[in-house]
Amino acid sequence: MLLKVIFAVCFLLIAILFVLFVTNRRKLRGKAKNEKSLNEFISGLGIVLEGEKLGIAIWIDDELVYINSILLEHTDVAGIDIRNKKNLDELFSHPERYLVFYDILTEIKKQREAKASDYSGVWRKEIGQKYFEIKYFKKHLNDKKYAVLTTRDVSNELSNLEVTILAELSEIFNEHFSKESINLYELGEAIKKILANYGLVDIFGIGLLKPTGELYFPYFKYTDEDDRSGFVIKPEEKTLSRYIVDKGLKVHIRNSEKDTSFSDGYNFYYIRRFTTKGFTIYGVPVSFRGLTKGVILFEKQGEDQFSKSTLAIFDKIAHFISLALRFIEILDELNTERTKLFELSIKDYLTGAYSRRFLEQFLEKELSKCRRTNSKTTVVFLDVNEFKKINDTYGHVYGDGVLKTLVETIFKNIRVMDLVARYGGDEFVLVFPETTVENAELVMKRIVESLKEKNISISYGMLEISEFETIDDVYKEVDKRMYEMKKSKTSNT
Repeated sequence: MLLKVIFAVCFLLIAILFVLFVTNRRKLRGKAKNEKSLNEFISGLGIVLEGEKLGIAIWIDDELVYINSILLEHTDVAGIDIRNKKNLDELFSHPERYLVFYDILTEIKKQREAKASDYSGVWRKEIGQKYFEIKYFKKHLNDKKYAVLTTRDVSNELSNLEVTILAELSEIFNEHFSKESINLYELGEAIKKILANYGLVDIFGIGLLKPTGELYFPYFKYTDEDDRSGFVIKPEEKTLSRYIVDKGLKVHIRNSEKDTSFSDGYNFYYIRRFTTKGFTIYGVPVSFRGLTKGVILFEKQGEDQFSKSTLAIFDKIAHFISLALRFIEILDELNTERTKLFELSIKDYLTGAYSRRFLEQFLEKELSKCRRTNSKTTVVFLDVNEFKKINDTYGHVYGDGVLKTLVETIFKNIRVMDLVARYGGDEFVLVFPETTVENAELVMKRIVESLKEKNISISYGMLEISEFETIDDVYKEVDKRMYEMKKSKTSNT
């Protein structure tokens, strides 16, 4: 009897094991079939699965039909849940709130609104000190809309990224240095574009310390729609940027919501109007000639986003920008000196009036223009009455002062387009473009009255130049008219 019971139990166990075996075999076959179908479907979209390293999610007609654990791990690092349709709609409705994915979201949104049938995009992003390759595919097959999102961890490539970025930056700096002047906004835009393309920053800024003590940002940009370039931080505002400049120290803030204050009363200053989310910030002082001249800011939404490799890249970029700013300073100094030398070459060092050489070049152009356009230009030739007597009586220093006062008074009574030049000694020539003799006479009367208040008397002659062939002819005739006035004054006295 016992033997029968044992035999029955054994038979039952064998039957159970057989059922389990058949069931599991069917499940394995079903799983293999499903995986084969998935692979065939993904291959049909042009996607190649690489073992178990690829995160993937599939939507059919905007409904999520498949998502694997790898993609969930990757999106968890980013702090988003794409399984929730409400959260996904929020991402596309307000991409400016999610700066890490701003370019991806806006590009996909644009394709959606354009109702493009097929689309594919590839991005690279550093998220949580990991580097991801993100791909998005959209296709229409058999009257259905398919969308596939894949993610792949390529953090091993992050350390090799430095060479590529620095090579691209070198090209940018070479391009900008070859220009006569460097536009810091354009330079900042080019640098940010590279860093954003490789997914290293969301926000980038260049700040310069002005002689007034203000911190001016020629470039500070979030998105194309939110450009803060041009804002100024006053000397009394103890902000993060001011802290970096005043202390000359690098600052690495892993969470801007937690690290809000520093020593000596410096506080973190938010200029963000659309989000209160925390940021990772790396600020580097710009220094040369032993002085801190500005600050470079690298920012990314989220906590502790920058890896050591990324920080090393930022340091080298800051060094590049420091060299650029040093170059700009040298260029400005050279341009200032060049302007001074040019001014000396075309202006009289004593009075600030233009030189005779410049006058002749100017008159040649005016004479040519009058003939070509039939316009009117009036020339006045003047000198100071009894100037030799003034020098003999009061000395040449006093006489020089008279000439300076004369020119200063003339400048106050003429237009920007008019010209006053020193012809020689106490003789000066005034040129009034687009002006008749009658109107020029009104100006001269104002000048004469103003000079009377300063005890300076002048004689002058004037003429309209279009009737003359050469500049010498103009000089001869206008000089003759001036002396006619001088003789008239002498006879009246």
